[in-house]
Amino acid sequence: MAEKKPTLIAWIAPEQVKLVKDVAKAANLNLVAVGTTNQSDLPALGELAKTETCSDIRALATTYDDAIFWIAEPHAYEVSLCELLRHRATQTVTTTPLSGSMDTLVDEAGKTPAAKFIPLMRRSATYGEAQDDIEQFGQPISAHCTMTCSSVEGTLWSRLFDAMDFIHGLFGPPEVVQAFLHSSRVPDKPSDLRGHMTVNVQFQHNRVATLLLSDQSSWKRELQVISDEHSLTFGDGGTTIAQRISDGIHSTEFTSADAPRVLALCEAARLSCLTGSPEQPSRVLEMF
Repeated sequence: MAEKKPTLIAWIAPEQVKLVKDVAKAANLNLVAVGTTNQSDLPALGELAKTETCSDIRALATTYDDAIFWIAEPHAYEVSLCELLRHRATQTVTTTPLSGSMDTLVDEAGKTPAAKFIPLMRRSATYGEAQDDIEQFGQPISAHCTMTCSSVEGTLWSRLFDAMDFIHGLFGPPEVVQAFLHSSRVPDKPSDLRGHMTVNVQFQHNRVATLLLSDQSSWKRELQVISDEHSLTFGDGGTTIAQRISDGIHSTEFTSADAPRVLALCEAARLSCLTGSPEQPSRVLEMF
């Protein structure tokens, strides 16, 4: 008798149906139920996904407690869900970082993550392969990080979080962050960021990094790291986002984002977009 496939449930936006089916196929998981915030979308969603549907994210998480739970819809991963998710029998993963005001994020930052953020570049196989070269050629002096996706694949908040986590892991805490946003407005919360963003980051000893981020492009994650007389470029290559999410679901690597510091960097970038001036992440970190 063939071994039964592990099951997957997902909370998604309607336009993410194809992506969730691609992820289930890549991860060899049986997609059994989906849900979304707008209840009027549920009948069509269930028909397209060919699964059961659920109108409440908490009910979905508990009814299918033995299924891997993927939260993909922007804003759906909220602080109010965290305790419930921590008590699930099977893991929860998310492609959108925790949403909410800085006050609520600060309260949650020191606790065990309720969901694993995927795909995290610092946890990727390509970075693991590059680490030996980085260590061999010494402390990086400069880096350029490109992280882009479509609105179906993630948000600007997702790409900023992943990029800041990686840069912090590579260089340590930045001294200054200056960011620029092309969008209709600068939101009150980093989790509401949308559009295109560039970020200049300065570290001790005049080491520097630049970030190019967008949620209105195609999927790309690529990094160039420069040290004395050596340059290294690596990224996702031709691997699809579905495969990267699948890898994240199955990964046994427990590297997690340093939430307080990463959130402070993201908030410093948002504030810089708002003020038009450089910001010091250390001042934001004092909130935590």
